[in-house]
Amino acid sequence: MKLELLPNELLLNLFEYLTIFHIFQAFDNLNIRFHTLILIYCQKIHLDFQSISKTNFDIICKKYLPLFNHQILSLRLSDDDNTPQQISLFLSYGLRLEQFTHLQTISLSHIHSSSILNKLLTDCLYLPSLTHFTLTNCHISIDQISTDHLYNQIWSLPKLTYCYVDINFSDRSYFPKPTIISTSLKSLHIPNISCDFNELIHLFQVTPNLQYSSIVFVDYTDEYDLSLFYVPITRLKLSFDCSLNILQYFLQNLSNLQHLTLETSNIYMNGYEWEDFICKYLSKLKIFQFKMRFSPLNNQNKLIELHEILESFRTKFWIDEHQWFVRCHWYASDEQYHLNFIDLFTLPYIFKEFLSYTGCILAKSTCPNDDMHWSYNHVNQLCYRSSNFTNTIMSRIHFSNIQRLSLSLPFNDQFLSIVSNLERLTSLYVSINNNNKTIENIQSQLQLLLDRAIHLNSISFGSWRSTSLQVLLMNIFSQSIHKVNFQGFICDRNSRYFDDKQCIQLIHSSLGKQCKILLIKVKTRMNIVNLVNEMLNLQALNVRCEDDTWTNEENLSLSTYDELIEWLRHCLPSSCMVTRDTHDNRDIRLWIK
Repeated sequence: MKLELLPNELLLNLFEYLTIFHIFQAFDNLNIRFHTLILIYCQKIHLDFQSISKTNFDIICKKYLPLFNHQILSLRLSDDDNTPQQISLFLSYGLRLEQFTHLQTISLSHIHSSSILNKLLTDCLYLPSLTHFTLTNCHISIDQISTDHLYNQIWSLPKLTYCYVDINFSDRSYFPKPTIISTSLKSLHIPNISCDFNELIHLFQVTPNLQYSSIVFVDYTDEYDLSLFYVPITRLKLSFDCSLNILQYFLQNLSNLQHLTLETSNIYMNGYEWEDFICKYLSKLKIFQFKMRFSPLNNQNKLIELHEILESFRTKFWIDEHQWFVRCHWYASDEQYHLNFIDLFTLPYIFKEFLSYTGCILAKSTCPNDDMHWSYNHVNQLCYRSSNFTNTIMSRIHFSNIQRLSLSLPFNDQFLSIVSNLERLTSLYVSINNNNKTIENIQSQLQLLLDRAIHLNSISFGSWRSTSLQVLLMNIFSQSIHKVNFQGFICDRNSRYFDDKQCIQLIHSSLGKQCKILLIKVKTRMNIVNLVNEMLNLQALNVRCEDDTWTNEENLSLSTYDELIEWLRHCLPSSCMVTRDTHDNRDIRLWIK
């Protein structure tokens, strides 16, 4: 059947499986019917530029985007290592966010320039339909006054209902303290900027209709303004490091809370205390998920204390009314059980990370059957150390949804039963932890991982012997890996820079031939030129060069001449963007094609 014979509805469904670039490339100039269908499809378009090639990005921004920018509903831009300087290039084409008049959602990531972020936020003020705003993995240098202005711009967005802010500041952390009141904002997430009690109170005052929030609370002072008023929030994710009194005072003012996820350090409330507190102050609570870490009270009678802890969570309130079960892990750091601590958490385990430790000597739960809930399916990030999973307790755990894995080779016999499914793995960090093992054994284990991880996109190398890494480069294969990171590669505790021979080995290796994104340290600038010219699929490169004369003391904003950058621009094609990273000025970033 010819494609032209398909009805319009099926063709529009077909477009859903293609990128916008491929749609225009394949169908735009065929005939008036396909041109009209493309315009119909673009009325609800969602543009994600996070992993696009520079060539395709240039074509879309120059040729197609001006035709339908007023019809785009969501837009994602990123300056990460896959697409370095993408946002600057976007702006250089004369594109402004204020032109995207129907934009409802915008996601910006890996911004390293406060001026660019300010320009984008200013444009957002002119978007009448914007409801969702996301900032992730941004690293900027900015002062308190500029930060306040930044947050005021966000809180001024008139229809904003969802906001996610993940910014790392160069000098200190600045938790949002806007002076503008947002009555539209209902969902707010600030995962990596901690606040104190007074800052949190102010946040609720300027966001009076907040219903869902995730916040990191860290405060060790005793000076508080305890004038907390009623907050209508119904769902809260809270990482809390403060006194028990402050936690209780804070939570008792959230009487509308229906869903609470809580992580605490050095705080313990037993089941009886939680039951009494919830009945008094949180009567609407339907879902309660927690993870508490604390020191044991009785270091001599561990079984007795463990029994007392679990008994307090075995009442009718916990077991019959809510079916809230808990598990307790007791860790001891050495044979004398000094520096003990206890992890107490609800089941099933719902947190994305699982931090494992050696010396888990006791583990019990309130489940009717202790074989229940050993599959931690919500965990998607894991640092696996074989020594932490050797005993009979920890080896019962199973992870089936790991997406990011850090692993030392060789791994132990339990690994493949504990991490039982690698099909969702997208990112792998590997290193060698035993130089006495043969390279053949390590190679076979790594290849086994690659064969099972069919969606693995990125691999990073840590501590390796130089000769071992060269052998592995020539003998490991994976069709799915397109991003390779050697910048963490160290040997004998020293960072290793690839020389001419090692660069040639990389270029001719299986990983090198299919690599699209490369992070590496090289000896000379000619190594950079050779990698760009010889790695035919390479789209982006983040590189440190040992003969770079730039120093950390030099200020990028003040300096007008960068010798290495200018040299590379002269030697490489003019279409290749070459810049020095403003976050870490040792890094040269190239967006090649």
